[in-house]
Amino acid sequence: MARVFLENVVKKFGKVVAVNHVTLEVKDKEFMVLLGPSGCGKSTTLRLIAGLETPDEGKIWIGDRLVNEIDPTKRNVAMVFQSYALYPHMTVYRNIEFPLKMARVPKEERRRKVIEVAKFLGIEDLLNRYPKQLSGGQQQRVALARAIVREPEVFLLDEPLSNLDAKLRVKMRFELRRLLHDELQITTIYVTHDQVEAMTMADKIAVMNAGKIMQVGSPIDVFEKPANIFVAGFIGVPPMSFFEGTLIEKQKSLFLDLGSVLFRIPKTYYSALHPHVGSEIVMGIRPQDIKVTLEPQEDSYEGKIVGYEPLGTETYIHFTINGTKEYIAVIPRGMRISLKRKVYWKSNPQKLYFFRKSTGEAIY
Repeated sequence: MARVFLENVVKKFGKVVAVNHVTLEVKDKEFMVLLGPSGCGKSTTLRLIAGLETPDEGKIWIGDRLVNEIDPTKRNVAMVFQSYALYPHMTVYRNIEFPLKMARVPKEERRRKVIEVAKFLGIEDLLNRYPKQLSGGQQQRVALARAIVREPEVFLLDEPLSNLDAKLRVKMRFELRRLLHDELQITTIYVTHDQVEAMTMADKIAVMNAGKIMQVGSPIDVFEKPANIFVAGFIGVPPMSFFEGTLIEKQKSLFLDLGSVLFRIPKTYYSALHPHVGSEIVMGIRPQDIKVTLEPQEDSYEGKIVGYEPLGTETYIHFTINGTKEYIAVIPRGMRISLKRKVYWKSNPQKLYFFRKSTGEAIY
C-alpha cells in the first residue's frame, strides 16, 4: 500500500483555476474523503492523482515515487467512476478480467483472480451476465471487482454511489468502508458531495471549495471545530443557522445586536470574543441545539414559523426573528405548530460558534 502526497498542486483550465495550490497528505491505509459542492475541484484532484490530468504546478507523490511524469497505467492506482464505465459488449467475467488481460497476466492466473474477487464481492453468480442485465448495485460491485483484481496500491473513487437509490446507498457505503478499509486495507481517496457519506465513511475529510482545501480533519473534528463559515455550513443536517450582527458590550456582558434582538452571549465566550467588540461577527447554532417552545421561557427570544418539514421522528422548522432572514431548528414530533405561529427559542449555551464576518474564519 502507499501514502499519497500532493504538494502545492495547481490545475487550470484556461482562466479557471480548478485546483488552487492544494497540499494534502493521505497516509498509508487511510480512507480520505474529498468533500465539497459541485465544481469545487475534488474530481479534478482525483484525476490528477490518477494521471488523467497533468498538474500545471506542484508535485504528486505515490509511495516514494514522484508521479508527475509517470503514465497512468504505471501508477498502480485503480479508479472507479460515477458511471462505473463497464464495457456493455463484455460479460461480467470479461469486464473484471480486462485489466489483467491488458497487463498480459497468464490465462489461468487471470481466471483464478477473477473468480476469487467475484466470490469476495458476492457476484460469482453474475459472471456470465452483461452489464445491461444488472442492477445499479450489481454494476457497482463489478466496477469494484475490476479495480480490486489489479491489486492496486491506491483506490480512487469518484462519487461511486450517486447513481443508486437512497436505501441502496446506505447499504453500499457501509459495505465499501468495510471492504476497502477494514478488510483490504487499501489507501483510498473517495470523492463525494454527500456529507453523510463523508461523515460515516472517512478516517479523515478534506473539505474543498473553489479549488482550495478549507479544512482537513476527522469527521468529528470538522463537525465540532469547523475552521470557517463554509465548513460550518456545509457539514451538518440540517445546515447550521447563522446569525449576523454587531458585537457590543454592556456592563461587562457581551451581546450580539441582531437588529430587533439583543442576544446575550454566555460568559464562557467573553475572553475569546472581547477583542472583537464593535465588529460585525457571525454566530452559528446547529438546528439541533436550538430549543423551541410554544410559550416564553427565561432567556428565550420570539420567532415566527414560516415553514416546516415533518420527517416522522422529528420536524425541521424555519423561523424568522425580524421578518427577513430564516433560521432552522429541530423540534420533537408531537409539538403542535402551524405557519405564522409565534414560537420562542433559545440556544444550548455550550454549543455556539463564532466567526469573523469579514473573512469567515472561526473565532471560537
